Formats: sequence, structure tokens, C-alpha cells
Amino acid sequence: MMNDRNLLKRPNKNKINNPREYYWLYGYHAVKSALNNPLRKLECLLATPSAIKGLGTLPTTSPEPKLVSPSDLSSLLPVGAVHQGVVVKAFALPVISLEQVFSTLQTNQGCPILVLDQVTDPRNVGAILRSAAAFKSPAIIMQERHAPTESGAMAKAASGALDLVPMVRVTNLSRTLKKLASEGYWIVGLDHDGPTPLSASPINEPVALVLGAEGKGLRRLTRQHCDILSKIDIEKTIGSLNVSTSAAIALYELSRRR
Repeated sequence: MMNDRNLLKRPNKNKINNPREYYWLYGYHAVKSALNNPLRKLECLLATPSAIKGLGTLPTTSPEPKLVSPSDLSSLLPVGAVHQGVVVKAFALPVISLEQVFSTLQTNQGCPILVLDQVTDPRNVGAILRSAAAFKSPAIIMQERHAPTESGAMAKAASGALDLVPMVRVTNLSRTLKKLASEGYWIVGLDHDGPTPLSASPINEPVALVLGAEGKGLRRLTRQHCDILSKIDIEKTIGSLNVSTSAAIALYELSRRR
């Protein structure tokens, strides 16, 4: 159905950080959200006939869709990727600064900013983005290093939220936490060894919720910059929860308390 070899060429995974390089963003919600994001640079929308119908009326800025077969799309993506009949060639979103986030906080002041301390799994970051969008978090902050770059897997797990919640990349997380504190943020570290359940912790708003890496949790220096360490109170035989699950529970608890 599609015979353009240039379209079928896989991107160089080692060069995704280069703004001139692209990745294939796939899945109905991820593609739909990207098409409606005016900040997103997109080229080459590929879809099956049924998927095109499902997308409905496309924005005027959308690339002209090319009809393809499911096998054509599978050839572009990692084995097992669930593309739902649609992919788009996407370039990384523009870099956003913490100052830009602060300038847009008037309507989201009570919603927590999320800070990720070396969370490296793109699917976990994507799931956290999805929860952040659901609870109207104004931004997610992560490091430039020890954090995943944008990818199709992250966008698919985020189910459209990658183009809804700004991601701020910082070089030094400790300095960033100091900056948040200076702006009046209550720095809450989520830690399975925290002394007090989040539901009973004395917390002021606005909140910056800090989540640690898969398995390792918060680093020592990060913990030292938290105003309070809290835990999600669960059955002790379980040990700990996945970081994305913890983020969703914590965001719900904080929104309930508001």
C-alpha cells in the first residue's frame, strides 16, 4: 500500500536529542493531541483508512495524511508497539523554562508541580504525564540527564498528555528545588520510608511533589531539600508501588485535600 522507502526509514535512536531528528509518534490519542498542539512540529501523517475516519476533521496545520496498511506502520515501530492504525513524524517540543511555567500559574496555583528525580523509564514518565494532565498539574520537572527523551513509547503511555503538560528540563535538581522553595512552594518528597502518610501530613500550598527513581527512590541530596517526606500508606507485605502508580495516588490525595 505504501512503497516510499524514505517514509519507511527508521529514525536514528541515538540522535533523538538533536532537534533536527524525529521520532514516530503513534497511537490514536497521542497523535490526535499532537495534531492539535500548535507548538508541535509534525511531518508525514500515516494512517489506515479506518484510523483516518476515527481522527475526524484534522486541523488545517496537519500534514496531508497518507493511507497505509497496518503492516506498513508496524515496520516503522518497535516490535509490539500498538499503533492503532496511525503514526506521525514528530520533532521534539520546544524547550520550556521554569520561569515560563511560573508566568502561567494564575489559574493552576493550587495544582502540584511534579518533580522527577532520575525516573528513567519512558513508560513511567508517560503514565505520570497522563495523571498530571488528569489532575491539572502545570508542569513536570526532570533532569536533562538521567531522564528519558521524548519518544513514541512515552507519548503512547501518556495517551495525549505529552502535548498537554509542559516538561521542564533542568541541569541541577537541588538548585531547582531551592528555586521552587523561594517561590513559596512546599517541597513534598514521596518516600516509602517517610514518617507520615501523605493523607495525614501537614502540607501547605502550593506544592512541588517530588518522586524518586524506580527502585532507588529519592537520592540523599534530594531528600535534604524536601520540607517534608511523606509515604503512601499501603499493606507492608507489598513493599512499594510503581512510581507512576504512586504519582496518581498522591495527586488524587492532594486534589482531595484542596
